[in-house]
Amino acid sequence: MESSRDHWYETLSPGTVLSLPDVDCSAERIARHSELFNAYHPVNTSADNSFGRPIAHGPHPVAQAMASVGDLVGKGLVAMSQLGPWRFLRPAFVGDRLTADATVIARSAVHRGSGTVVLEIRITGPDGRVSQIGEAHLLVRQRPSAEGAS
Repeated sequence: MESSRDHWYETLSPGTVLSLPDVDCSAERIARHSELFNAYHPVNTSADNSFGRPIAHGPHPVAQAMASVGDLVGKGLVAMSQLGPWRFLRPAFVGDRLTADATVIARSAVHRGSGTVVLEIRITGPDGRVSQIGEAHLLVRQRPSAEGAS
């Protein structure tokens, strides 16, 4: 059964904006990230750094945003073929809740029922300024034909 949240190649045309769930940089989430990746750098665990307080691991917001893109695209998603370029513009601090969106900026021709959709992902800090921006290239299926469906 197709979900109303599923997106297909045809529904992801340039200019389409997908709102993504908030990115949680709570102390608990960052601690789990540190443990999972054995990433205990002082910039993420101590206020004794050039920012004066711990910052969230840069890849943490990226991973959360990309997981939500996969959930949002749903059955149409085949695979991610490229992540990046990616730019880290401002730190995200431990305890922040960030917003994120994905805008379709390009598509390639369909081959064998799928095409590449290029998304620009923006992760925005609580102050409304962009914290991170990057691209994700997704291989996305065309919508299945209604033929044979009951």
